[in-house]
Amino acid sequence: MSPDAPSRDDLSSLTAQAVRHHAEGRLAEAVTAYTDALRLDRRNPALLYGFGLVLRDLGQMDGAATCFEAAFALDLRFVDAADSLGTLRAGQGRFAEAEACHRAALAHGADRATFWNNLANALSRQGRAAAALAAWRRAVLLDPALPEGLSNLGGGLRDAERLDEAERAHRRALRLMPGEPQANNNFGHALQARLRHTEAASLFRRALALDPGYAAALCNLGLTVQRLGDDGLAERLYGRALRVVPDLPLARFNQGLLHLERGELAEGWAGYGWRFASGQAGGARQPRLPAWRGEDLTGKRLLIWGEQGVGDTILFSSLCGEAIARARSVVIETDRRLVPLFARSFPAALVRAARSDAEAVPDCDLHTPIGSLARVFRRDLSDFAGHAGGWLVPDPLRVAFWQERVAALGPGLRVGIGWRSALMTESRRSAYSRLDEWGALFAVPGVVFVTLQYGACEAERAAAEAHFGVAIHRWDDLDLTDDFDGTAALMASLDLVIAPATAVGELAAALGVPVWRFGGRDWTQLGSAVRPWFPAQRLFRPQAGEDISGVLSRMAGQLARRPT
Repeated sequence: MSPDAPSRDDLSSLTAQAVRHHAEGRLAEAVTAYTDALRLDRRNPALLYGFGLVLRDLGQMDGAATCFEAAFALDLRFVDAADSLGTLRAGQGRFAEAEACHRAALAHGADRATFWNNLANALSRQGRAAAALAAWRRAVLLDPALPEGLSNLGGGLRDAERLDEAERAHRRALRLMPGEPQANNNFGHALQARLRHTEAASLFRRALALDPGYAAALCNLGLTVQRLGDDGLAERLYGRALRVVPDLPLARFNQGLLHLERGELAEGWAGYGWRFASGQAGGARQPRLPAWRGEDLTGKRLLIWGEQGVGDTILFSSLCGEAIARARSVVIETDRRLVPLFARSFPAALVRAARSDAEAVPDCDLHTPIGSLARVFRRDLSDFAGHAGGWLVPDPLRVAFWQERVAALGPGLRVGIGWRSALMTESRRSAYSRLDEWGALFAVPGVVFVTLQYGACEAERAAAEAHFGVAIHRWDDLDLTDDFDGTAALMASLDLVIAPATAVGELAAALGVPVWRFGGRDWTQLGSAVRPWFPAQRLFRPQAGEDISGVLSRMAGQLARRPT
């Protein structure tokens, strides 16, 4: 052997020493041993991979990524390096890169269940739910006893509203690792979706007994006890979660909604600003513009972009006029179905359909999501004073057309009805009704009913007509899902709208049509007995022990006693 050649005995000894130091948590010593070993063999993929793991544990992510990349480039069979790089990139929020790394690992290790689990995680974070579910199922098929795969599969099934399957997957995961905090937390999260708050709370508490600093479990327990009526404990739990992870998005958001429910608007809107980061409002748009934070708008061109559902956009559109009055110009980008209605209602603004996130906006200087207008213009309940009544303007020609059509239905109080959301999940079901629960309302004499319910509901309407012997009028040439301008004109021709918390009631109230809204209390009441956005709107909330059928019967009594 040449005297300059590395000693294999020294290399083996240094490698063993490095691995031992890492296992014992002596990271500085592990770094020294790996560095010395790599001086002897710089192109050893196992050494590079091990060194990358140590750097990762030290928080030196760039160095760890370099080691993982080099190890895999040297030997494509060294699939653990590619998989670890993928997990590292996912932790940095670079989920497309993470997916590519996990797929590279699977190209040479397709039988590795953990790789499929990690790929599924990356897919899920990109919003590709179906592909993520398929990958988690593959992971569990390869290793039916993979606890994290089962727990993640349960979470994916929960998000897909396949709650029975989700519960079974979580129970299997918990049997495999009863002492694992995340398995307890994830199962509790699944039970939360089924409104089984007491059971969920016990699982979150078990997770916290196993790991008192588990911020996600603290946040989840906070929401559960809030739903059980203990706002004080919920606030303390959110505070504990934020002491552990100061910028935990879901804790910030939940804390914000709690403040809004109490009428503490300044603090509430600050928390509401975390809705995108927390995943509670879908993906946030990122226009290539500075964000508007409430500063003076004199001489500025402002982009207001719609977000969340149509109902939320309609609610917050009540604030657009104030922004328009302060800025040099305003562009409103919104759901295409709202463009004609908004253009007529806000003639001083340019209203157009929402565009791609990636597009530049050369005709604006600043941007804001529409829901963030509230933190500037509604910092106190007194800011709602003088803003009562409708602000959306229907097409007068179409209103005249619909007035004739509605009048042709005959005499009586013209009442438009909606009964549920188009998106019915188990957790949302209790906030809505079934049309077969409307018998008491349909029995009130002198009422002409008109359906405003969007989505696939014809079978429900026909069944109710047959069962209750009532006509629920509709017109085939009006698309209640896509033609908001036509729907607005129909609503403006009615005397009253009865609906739960859906876009139907929001649109009618924004037009100034009287609305009776049924369902539980929500944060949009802002700590008051009304909804300050629509002070003339009547709220019908369930009383103690009363279900939705009882609320509807009580509404029928009010309707029957109306002045004639």
